[in-house]
Amino acid sequence: MRVLAFVMAFVGVVSPVFASINMADVSCGRPQTRVGRIKNGEDAYPGEFPWLVSIRVAGPGSAHFCGGSLIHKRFVLTAAHCVHANLPRYLVVVAGEHDLSSKGQEPEQILGVSDIISHSNYSKRYINDIALLKLSEDAVWSRFVRPVCLPDKQVDGPNDPLDGKPVTVAGWGNTDEAKNNGKLSDILQKVTVEVQPRAKCEDWYHQEVGRPVALYDTHLCAGLEEGGKDSCQGDSGGPLLISDNQGRLVNVGVVSNGIGCGRPRVPGLYTRVSRYIDWISEKIKAFGVA
Repeated sequence: MRVLAFVMAFVGVVSPVFASINMADVSCGRPQTRVGRIKNGEDAYPGEFPWLVSIRVAGPGSAHFCGGSLIHKRFVLTAAHCVHANLPRYLVVVAGEHDLSSKGQEPEQILGVSDIISHSNYSKRYINDIALLKLSEDAVWSRFVRPVCLPDKQVDGPNDPLDGKPVTVAGWGNTDEAKNNGKLSDILQKVTVEVQPRAKCEDWYHQEVGRPVALYDTHLCAGLEEGGKDSCQGDSGGPLLISDNQGRLVNVGVVSNGIGCGRPRVPGLYTRVSRYIDWISEKIKAFGVA
């Protein structure tokens, strides 16, 4: 399971052709509070990423194991590998979270899960690694609980406008690989990395890992050639973010997988959300949720 080891800095890059979609009934992608350990990341401000949720096993003593993003008051976007083998009654989603050690305190909202909708063509090779969680009750919008925007499905093309752009990832994942004594961060972390062209990413992986790695147009590759900043264990399902042309943060990727955390020329791999906009819309409409 891929978990982010760092958190990215707030992304202010704007693409002049970048459009976004709002699936919710309030404005999306705008923190309502001041903006400000993923591997070599920094603390996020409370409310800086109000769509980010902690996915946990239900029951006493449950612990964070994956992230996700509120895209609607009843739906969380996450990675299929986080949830496909679970039953809804065994999961809870915690919205409004910032410090994992402060359990049950405001502004946390602990929300049950009524349905797990994994992509029907999800593969354990992390293809179509995307899922929705339908909540058993509405998330209540507040300064600390807000939805994220989604990318327009036409944003990507042969000349990918995301290539070379700095993007932000956030989560409570390990601060480094286990062999380096990495552990989950209590405080939400953020870090900035760069989207790498698919061909370059495949070449880096081949050179560093010693075997070919085939990426698809449903993947995003984001990291730094020198390494050092990356997602890690515990960040899976969380968002990869960029600003649209109105300054709203857009969830362009879902933390999926990778090798190690922050290794040089071994970027993290993300599910490209723009390829699944129709799927997301269809699944939400199928439940008749307004």
